[in-house]
Amino acid sequence: MSPRTAATIALTVALVSAISVRSRVRADADARDLQPFRDDSGVVQTVSANGAFTPDNPFFRSLGSNGRACVTCHQASDGWTITPEHVRARFAATGGEDPLFRPNDGATCPSDDVSTIQAKRSAYRMLLTKGLIRVGMGIPTGAEFTLLDADDPYGCATAAELSLFRRPLPSTNLGFLSAVMWDGRESAPGHTLLENLRQQAIDATLGHAQSGAPPTAFDADAIVALESGLFTAQIEDRGAGRLTQHGGGGGPRELAAQPFFVGINDPLGGNPTGAAFNPRAFTLFDAWQNSSNPAQRAIYRGQEYHVDLLPKMEIEVVVADEVVEDAVRAIIAAARTGEIGDGRVFVLPVGQSYRIRTGELVS
Repeated sequence: MSPRTAATIALTVALVSAISVRSRVRADADARDLQPFRDDSGVVQTVSANGAFTPDNPFFRSLGSNGRACVTCHQASDGWTITPEHVRARFAATGGEDPLFRPNDGATCPSDDVSTIQAKRSAYRMLLTKGLIRVGMGIPTGAEFTLLDADDPYGCATAAELSLFRRPLPSTNLGFLSAVMWDGRESAPGHTLLENLRQQAIDATLGHAQSGAPPTAFDADAIVALESGLFTAQIEDRGAGRLTQHGGGGGPRELAAQPFFVGINDPLGGNPTGAAFNPRAFTLFDAWQNSSNPAQRAIYRGQEYHVDLLPKMEIEVVVADEVVEDAVRAIIAAARTGEIGDGRVFVLPVGQSYRIRTGELVS
């Protein structure tokens, strides 16, 4: 085992240990609060709501041939995805040998030279600068577009396989998804969300982890159980403090308790339960309306949303040029309420007019 490989394994073990050791089981449920992480706004935290979070879960194990595990691209400290800053730190710590850096999708092209540290920096530059991996895909059957030309600065994409660069999607808050993957390609008609997530885990193992065989049914189900139980949210704000104090409804536990189904509170009447749309949907921080903390009051104001539209009517009037100003004044005087949304008066020239019954030009 090389020193670089040992360092990589040590980093992964340290990450899993930190998450599990700092976890604590609450008495009110099987849910457990995972290690919080600081971000630009304060502190973000994840809760494992179903008790499936264990360090020996296959989410943390390499199931393929290139050393990658799910956690390689789904880091708790980055909201269960990756960020360029931490990607660069992993590159520097391992000389570009962390399992994240594999040419099959980490490089701008699978055939890129990665024989030296300089070559690796060039090959993995999309990862290092933007946190993006490459997905090679052809144009899907039935696409509503046609490829006219391919111009790839990396010399990899072709009409048969386009290079699509994207950041790994977070493996948390999955219960709120209506489709799996950016383009929904892992959402099969007639399948449940958990079934689609299971297929995604299988495809990721075969592709990103370069496994020669799909994961076992046990491993695939265990991965889905772990990730479907994760809920991540801001738990502390630099100005407002703990988002659960004084009646505040922030944090991952509150998020995990939120009801959700596709069509919930649909403003166009698409709620499958038949319930009417309720515009008063944001109530998590009602208790902070009169808080003495201005940052808490600002958060409350951010959830306010009022729909107070005035009934509207459109009136079109054609008048002679010499009475235009009088007509405008009369309309304003009659329509003004002093409230936002009173409307406007548009004055437009009329070039010509025709009488429909006879077709004659009217002066």
